[in-house]
Amino acid sequence: MADRRSVLVPLLILSFIFFTPAPPQRGAQFERHRIEDVILEERRSLQAVQNSSYGIIDGPNRSNLNVTGLELDRGYAWDSLLTIKERAAKHLEYVLGDWGLEAVDGHIVQETPVPLYRNATGLLHGKWLRSTLHDAVPIPRLNLSNYAPEGPFGPMEPRPFGRNITGNGGDLKFHFHEHNLLHSTFTNDGPLNVTRMKATMAVSDEESSQEWGLEAYGVYFMELGQAILTTTSSKFAGIFMLPHFALSEHTFNASRAFLNASLSKTIDRQFEYGFQASSNPWTSKTDDLEDSPYSNPDCELIIYLQQLEPLGMDRSYSSATLSFLERELRFPTGAFLPREPELRFSMLAFSPDCGYVIESRGPPDHIPQDGNHLLGAKIEVLQYTTRRHLLVFALASGLQLVLQMRQMREASTPSTRSRVSFYTVAMLAFGDAFTTIAIFMCIALRGLGVTLIGTAFLTFIGGAFFGMRFLLDVWLVQAPERARRDREQREEERQRQERFNAALQRIREQNRATIAASATTENTPGDGSAEILDSQPLLSSQEPAADSLPLPVQAPRSIDTGATPVFMPSDQEGLEPIDTATSQTDTNVAPNGLSGFSTIYTRFYLFLLFTLFLTINAVSWPSFIRRVYFALMSLVYLSFWLPQIKRNIQRNSRRALNREYVVGQSVLRLIPFAYFYAYEQNVLLVQPDPYVLVLLAAWLWAQVVMLGSQDLLGPRWFVPKGWAPDAYDYHPVLRADTDEEGGDSLPLGLSDAAQQSAPPSPKTRRSSLSTATKEKDPRERERKGTKGSGIRIFDCAICMQELEVPVVEASSTSSVADLAAHNSLAGAGGLLARRMYMVTPCRHIFHNVCLEGWMKYRLQCPICREPLPGL
Repeated sequence: MADRRSVLVPLLILSFIFFTPAPPQRGAQFERHRIEDVILEERRSLQAVQNSSYGIIDGPNRSNLNVTGLELDRGYAWDSLLTIKERAAKHLEYVLGDWGLEAVDGHIVQETPVPLYRNATGLLHGKWLRSTLHDAVPIPRLNLSNYAPEGPFGPMEPRPFGRNITGNGGDLKFHFHEHNLLHSTFTNDGPLNVTRMKATMAVSDEESSQEWGLEAYGVYFMELGQAILTTTSSKFAGIFMLPHFALSEHTFNASRAFLNASLSKTIDRQFEYGFQASSNPWTSKTDDLEDSPYSNPDCELIIYLQQLEPLGMDRSYSSATLSFLERELRFPTGAFLPREPELRFSMLAFSPDCGYVIESRGPPDHIPQDGNHLLGAKIEVLQYTTRRHLLVFALASGLQLVLQMRQMREASTPSTRSRVSFYTVAMLAFGDAFTTIAIFMCIALRGLGVTLIGTAFLTFIGGAFFGMRFLLDVWLVQAPERARRDREQREEERQRQERFNAALQRIREQNRATIAASATTENTPGDGSAEILDSQPLLSSQEPAADSLPLPVQAPRSIDTGATPVFMPSDQEGLEPIDTATSQTDTNVAPNGLSGFSTIYTRFYLFLLFTLFLTINAVSWPSFIRRVYFALMSLVYLSFWLPQIKRNIQRNSRRALNREYVVGQSVLRLIPFAYFYAYEQNVLLVQPDPYVLVLLAAWLWAQVVMLGSQDLLGPRWFVPKGWAPDAYDYHPVLRADTDEEGGDSLPLGLSDAAQQSAPPSPKTRRSSLSTATKEKDPRERERKGTKGSGIRIFDCAICMQELEVPVVEASSTSSVADLAAHNSLAGAGGLLARRMYMVTPCRHIFHNVCLEGWMKYRLQCPICREPLPGL
């Protein structure tokens, strides 16, 4: 009966999901009041910014703005904001020159001198370093007790700030999200297109090996290629004071008019949804968690981004050409396009509460070899290249599936399946299943759904269908072997226990003898009666002697044979049939194998889920620990040939898997690792590491070389003698010695002498006429197998063809040359010659190819039907 205990856990999870009571209405009403308070505060802040004027935040009267974060008692470094703006203006001037400074003030009289992307969406990465302005920014004097929440026993201890960057450099990643809503606002000085922007930022510190992620919201000026982003939290209303971060009054008015319309719509939608809406739609947390008074505070950021001239763009490009290229990428019509230039931005980030300033590394302060600011592909280009890469991966998955099917067709017999390692197949299936789940988690990516579904289908078929089916076949075939191994282990444990009990009993008897001897010595009389006592046997007072009672006449003594007694009743009821008792062990093999595999199946997927959750959690680990984790996990996964190498050593089998399967799977399984470790523009923006890739490739191909050497040189050529269990060698060095009975010790077969003594057949008579001239040649006759030539001819009973075998002559007539011939055949040089034949334990000889093909279907000698050991 199948084990149904594994169904209990999913039933408990489903019961918890469906029968969990709904939250009480009181909590919903409380949340409703909280959301209303938040909305009132947001509308008050928006109204305060709308009634403010440009430059108020740079002077001493910034507290009059009455927006969260501008209070004097907070101690933020607002006095350095003007210096930060001047630095951002220099970034703008470096790209657009004097035209950029005039455009910031609202004087746009001609086209942009540098073609820039108007739709700045994409994935960018680069390096950051601490800005030279860091020394000019005073360290804020914060009252940390204001950030300590009230606990049930009073104020809690002050907590350190998150996102507090203390190093001097590290990696930087940006993901510019796309918004379908495009706003155009107009000022009195001229038109200026403004749109909203959302960016996900990931910054890592090389010195502390920490990484922080945040989301920032802001505006993007299309003509200028400039974006101003900020974080927003309960202690910093950054999105409401964002217009005051603009570089001029012109951009201040444009961003204020835009945010008035955009923020008003967001607040109205927040009021409409009530308690179901977020209390902070502009939160900087990437894990979708609400701001809590018990969570650690984070450093706030004001980010200035300036688009540079796209990298790889020809001088013949104009703004109109780049706009056409951008429109074609957005809405493709099939036109032939040149190579798309890469998106490039410079970054300047300022933290008013933590007091640090960081910049992207690049010109003009650094040479391009040290860093080229933030560089990456547009989202449309990235989606197109990702689709092509997914098609390549789908092709690789299809080839893996074809190789898997061919290997399953080749290993279709118990003899061939017994040679395959169960753990090798399990590791390959585990990799396919893990890839399937990882792909399904990315199905929601825009523009990649169909390709991801097709790729996931191929990996799912390869892992969950063919891989698990092959795993089940190997498990069932190797079930008797595992049962025999378990019996041997139990027998060894029983013998060990018996030896222990025997040693313990012997020690106890020695102790008793010692005690008895000491007691006898103490009680011995001095008149010589001790000799009389020693001459008589000592009988225990509790156990009578076996021969003390008389036996019946002619009654034989009972002998204990160790057999289990069988009691047969007079009416012969309750007896079991003989066939039932003898077939009991055979009938239990299949059910136990299936039930055992169901346990393996459950453990397989539980371990898969554990690995998946651990990998998802590893994304938030420090960068160094995360890289080490993924490198170790890749190294462990690419060790799937190690169990097969061990299996070959245990069974002394040269080749259990096809060569095309081993080489093909090794190449195809290495493709995803080459994509992430060698390709810089990968979809996850993983930092390329060619050294790790070379290590993984060398480790994998070392296993392939080891499998090939086991096929050519023998499965145990590198294992010291005695380290592996004994196994039969089908390729021995043949010697023409005589056995104990005086006969020849060579394998059984028809040699030339036997053929001459046998009556000739018509075919032999006809062939003898054609070979008469060859037999006259003494060199040909010696090659045909005369004694002393070192070559004997046998007949293969499978293909009925002659088989020439090198033989070392008898030791009685051997010379130095014969000894050298024996050493050459026993060494690696004569291994290929010995691979031409196979000798069975019953002394029958066959061609290597013939007997291997026979043993794929039946492990019996083709001549005498004796059982043969597996290859």
